[in-house]
Amino acid sequence: MPHLQKDSFQELTVNHPLWTHPFLKRCRTENLSLSDIQILAIQMYKFSKEFNRILARILSCCPDETAQLVILDNLFDEMGQGYISQSHPELFRRFTRVIGIDDHTLAALPTAPETQALIETYLRIPSQYGYLAALGAVCYASEGIVSSLYTQLYRGIVGSTPLPNESLIFFELHIDVDDSHAAKLAAVIEPYLRMNNDEIYLPIQLAILEAMEARCQFFNGIERQICQNLRTKVVC
Repeated sequence: MPHLQKDSFQELTVNHPLWTHPFLKRCRTENLSLSDIQILAIQMYKFSKEFNRILARILSCCPDETAQLVILDNLFDEMGQGYISQSHPELFRRFTRVIGIDDHTLAALPTAPETQALIETYLRIPSQYGYLAALGAVCYASEGIVSSLYTQLYRGIVGSTPLPNESLIFFELHIDVDDSHAAKLAAVIEPYLRMNNDEIYLPIQLAILEAMEARCQFFNGIERQICQNLRTKVVC
């Protein structure tokens, strides 16, 4: 196989079918209802609150001290840099409260199968492909796409429902900050890529593709729930 470079990993995500997903198209055209946004928010929260565990899973099997520091830095940001009121799950709950979902209801609502599969994909990758591939999945298929992905989701949300700025901090933070997380992770991975070793390249490639496909399935789950919701309303 031809040797992959960092740009090739980025191309895997940039050219992925995820970006033509019907739900993202509806976000870009600001064609969401409040109930659509609520369905999205619930499942986004279910995944987002597990991201610390995903990072911790990678950290637990990572022998590279430089990579450990980068993961810990990312975790520290996720946890609000020591302030629980600024932790990312809490910032997200500011959003869900404003759109009519209280914390108790949010916690009680089920995780959709597609969302659970996305979580389990990220949790499985370190043991299946190794810590470096897991870093690649987080770098290129998560942190590296979040700014673009959340920009589209943000457009769909604010274009469809007026919300106070305070409730949107979670989205604004990820649009502005996650590129720096991706850059730090890429800097850790890059020296290994210079080894021109397919045993390093291939697991990273597979991990990125599996993570992107799981993300695509996540949005399939959102669309499925929206359709079910519409059918219920028609029946009622």
